Amino acid sequence: MEEDIHPEIRGENRIITPDKNNNATMLCIKIIGPRHPTIINSNINTANILPYQQIIQAYVTTQEETPRTYKKELESPNKNEWISEIEKELTNMNKLRVWEVVDLKKDYKLVGTTWVFKIKKNHLNKINEHKARLCAQGYTQTNGLDYNKTFAPTGCLNSLRTLIDYTVNNNLEFHQIDIKSPFLNAPLTETVYLSIPQGIKLDPRKKCLRLNKGIYGLKQAPLAWYQTLKNWLTQSGFRTCILDPCIFHKTKPNPIRLYLHVDDIAIFGKEVNGFKNNIRNTFEIKDIGLANLMLGIKVNHHESGILLDQQHFIEGLLEQYGMTQCKTVNAPLESLPAHPEISQRNPRTGPNI
Repeated sequence: MEEDIHPEIRGENRIITPDKNNNATMLCIKIIGPRHPTIINSNINTANILPYQQIIQAYVTTQEETPRTYKKELESPNKNEWISEIEKELTNMNKLRVWEVVDLKKDYKLVGTTWVFKIKKNHLNKINEHKARLCAQGYTQTNGLDYNKTFAPTGCLNSLRTLIDYTVNNNLEFHQIDIKSPFLNAPLTETVYLSIPQGIKLDPRKKCLRLNKGIYGLKQAPLAWYQTLKNWLTQSGFRTCILDPCIFHKTKPNPIRLYLHVDDIAIFGKEVNGFKNNIRNTFEIKDIGLANLMLGIKVNHHESGILLDQQHFIEGLLEQYGMTQCKTVNAPLESLPAHPEISQRNPRTGPNI
């Protein structure tokens, strides 16, 4: 009986033929590719062929996994780093007096809490920091009881582009600051009680937390923060744009314009340090300097102007799906629509174009 020299390869794609040169048995594997079948014979030195697992590892970049729950965080290889972030978050909340511990009563409607973990990357798509946030489970809130209005405006992207264009044409500076823990600085008008979060050593059967300020996940937190920041800017002499409530401007002593998007503030003007020093007296900020990443858009400053791109976003997707070594093409889509009803019309004059 003929011995199967490769018993692990079975099925219709296995072809055993005699070698005409030395009368030895030669194993051929038929590979069905995108164009035509290909025959690979066993004369190839298999020592030079990588196992499947090594091939995958060669193309897929290992990424640090973000814990999805508090329990998973305790099982993470980077447990100490995540625990440090949790302690930092709780310390910051105590510093800002976000809540006060009160006795739990039967008629209290408690809002649940959860921890959310995130790995933040910079404009170069490199890990910048680990972040742990204590969030309220807003879906457990009751309208009219622990929240009322919830809508909070955010800056329009077209407004940002217009301000950048204005900045380039008038030779101004485009700076950026990030306000740390914005919701924790926003006082609440409603009474909200939280259940004891994981990581706080209190008896949840006897104690609860009464919120003085907002936290992430709370339905009214974005609105409370917008009102807090708007009030401060108004007291500092800024006026709101009629068309976009997240654009603020001030003419004296130096003209300056602001674009708000929650905790990100874009600053446009010639003298921006005065505003930074002023807001630093009220809120803790991170001064980024010249803007480099705004709303997921990379900002490149050049002598001739400002270039916006999202190359880092595309590279992040390629890395996520193991396509960093893929072959690129100039035209990944057909230049004309493939649907017959659309292709019969002139693409330049069609009603849907």
